[in-house]
Amino acid sequence: MRGFRGNAGRVGLLVVLLIAGAVIGSLIGEALSPVIPLLKQSINLEAGPVKLDLVSLNVTLGFGINLNLAGALGMIGGYLLFRRL
Repeated sequence: MRGFRGNAGRVGLLVVLLIAGAVIGSLIGEALSPVIPLLKQSINLEAGPVKLDLVSLNVTLGFGINLNLAGALGMIGGYLLFRRL
């Protein structure tokens, strides 16, 4: 029986595998885009920027991801690898 910390490690592994799959898939997609132009098309998801202005401190936070078809396939591959582990 796993405790809370055991599940947190699995979630961390899933996040790492998803990010690695997206990066590797995007790199492969960029390399193959001259041959298969469909891989070049992507969507851009953004959140932010959000500004927090204090008297002596300014903080700006934002998040963005540019996902193409090959990156999405890489994320699916990362998830399938996670399921096998």
